[in-house]
Amino acid sequence: MNVVVTGAGGRIGFELVRSIRVAGDEVRAWVLPQDPRIDDLRALGAEVFEGALDDPASLRAPMSGADAVCHLAAALTTHGADDATFMAANAVGTFTVLSAVREHAPSLRRFVYVSSDAVYWSATGAAAGYLPIDETHPLLSGSVYGATKVAAEALCRSHWYSYGIPFSIVRPTATALPAELVDPSSPFGRRWFVGGALAWLRSRPAPGPHDAALVAELERYEDGPERLFYLVDAGGVASVTMLAHPSDVAAGMHAIMNHPDAAGEAFNVGAPAPVSERVLVQRLAERLDIEAVAITHEHLRPSWHVSSAKARSIAGYDPQVTIDDMISAAVPGR
Repeated sequence: MNVVVTGAGGRIGFELVRSIRVAGDEVRAWVLPQDPRIDDLRALGAEVFEGALDDPASLRAPMSGADAVCHLAAALTTHGADDATFMAANAVGTFTVLSAVREHAPSLRRFVYVSSDAVYWSATGAAAGYLPIDETHPLLSGSVYGATKVAAEALCRSHWYSYGIPFSIVRPTATALPAELVDPSSPFGRRWFVGGALAWLRSRPAPGPHDAALVAELERYEDGPERLFYLVDAGGVASVTMLAHPSDVAAGMHAIMNHPDAAGEAFNVGAPAPVSERVLVQRLAERLDIEAVAITHEHLRPSWHVSSAKARSIAGYDPQVTIDDMISAAVPGR
């Protein structure tokens, strides 16, 4: 089977290429020009194609006669994209990829679209008021990013109904490489490194009152050695979060791509279990041998985690990498 993976150089995309190649299928890896992982993808045995979502012609060769497409190429919140870029890449770009499938892959067996658990997100967390979030939760547009993912999902459905392109949707939870947990400048590290959080908050053009209050609290710990922090409410309770490893998400995608009962369905894919941010940060601090401080803040990030029960029951999804495994990989030998 010939499988096209768009966005093959990303966290999940690279692991998906690895998984597909281990299974013995051919991979056409479609990446941005000069993607830093091109040589690594070729080392896995993938045929590499370069292109961009605003260049439909670059999709002609990889899509020609493809048996399956896994579409991961997108603009991400973790990369600092703006709203216009989200629209162009995630909504219009998905239409461009689907159009290329229609034109060049008439016998496609499955189109797997990588969405996000952001499709459920509102400014206050779970609108339906329950955790974990399952696939029956209403789809929302709590951010432009989330709205573009909802729109792209609708495009997948429309191309199934109108053009017979069989699709599956995968909604990963937040996905991190272990190294990002200990990088203060990463989208994850700046959630608990004092220096990283201050640098990011100060870079924002118009911080709100909650951000200004947090900056004032963090500045108390700015001098001296680097520290970690976690936020708690007035009762000392921290939010619950979920971080998945890319290899688990990729394994779930691969299983969903191949399962006949997954056609026309959407699936959450998450980590083995959620974790309190207090526990996560304290374990990181212990491994790094630095101090972790609790900061009382009235505007916590809402607790958030998803249920992968549907992916488990239908496609056999079985995430293996725990948050402790990720921390150990990030800080080995301690």
